[in-house]
Formats: sequence, C-alpha cells, structure tokens
Amino acid sequence: MLEAQCERQAYIEVLQHETNKIVRMVRAFPVHTFDRRHPDCGMSAHELTAGFVRHARRLEALAGGDETRSPFAESRTRGGLLLEFELSCTHVRESLERMPAFRWAAVMDAPAGLAPWRQGRRGELLWLALRELSRHARHFARHLGEAGQGGATLRVLPPHSVLAAND
Repeated sequence: MLEAQCERQAYIEVLQHETNKIVRMVRAFPVHTFDRRHPDCGMSAHELTAGFVRHARRLEALAGGDETRSPFAESRTRGGLLLEFELSCTHVRESLERMPAFRWAAVMDAPAGLAPWRQGRRGELLWLALRELSRHARHFARHLGEAGQGGATLRVLPPHSVLAAND
C-alpha cells in the first residue's frame, strides 16, 4: 500500500511539473502566429493546445475524475484552452490524492488513444498517458522554438524527469 502511495505521489509531482511547463509554453507562444499551421506537420499551435486538453481529459478519465463535465469544444480561445487544460489537470490531481491504494492498482480498460493497450493497471495507464502528454509537449516546444519573436529562436528545454528518461 505504501508503495502505491509513493508512486501516486511521484505521479502527481511529475504531472504538476508537466502542467506548469505546458502552460508556460502556450503563454510564451507569439500571438500573431498562434493559428498559423506549421509547414512540416500541418498543425497550428492552437490545434496543439487543443490536443493538450484532449490528453488532460484522457488523464482525467483514467483517474476517475468528474464524469458529468461538459464535452470539450475545440473552437475556444487560447485562454479558454489553457483554463480547460489546467482545470482537467487539477481534477486529475484531486482525484488521485483522494484515491484509495487499491484503485491505483485496479485493472481497467484503456481509453482510446493508448493503443495497443486494451487493459492495464490504472497506475500504469496513467503513466503511459502522461508520457503521451509529454511527447505532445515536446512537439509543441519545437513549434515554439521555430516561432520565436522576430526570427530569434526561443528554446524550451525538456525537463529532466522520469518521462524524459524513458523515451
């Protein structure tokens, strides 16, 4: 039981770090290019930010968060997307802090988007989903680096975390 608590606490700390990093990157993105599609991947920073919300909603579902929340609408502003992202991440942390140890270790169906997984321990699935969020953040960081102000490149280095070490 203590092991599950320690793992869950580590997860919450890494999630908070990732959340803070993502919010800083989205806020740093130049407003005038936020909706411009990148030539290499065809996605805009706005679309990638909406992707952060989808990832956070997946984490929320895995953590057993609020099932009554309204569906996510992708046409929001940058501020609306950031609010939705932070709200979902807060719900994940709150759900995990209240979660009994047996639920962290419970086997459950994997949500769509974690293919090829069909089932797994809740904790394992949460770590996998967080790793996907981190990969998405690195993609966004490349966009941010290339969208620097006045042609200057902004560098956002990935954190030295468990997620970065496992890639």
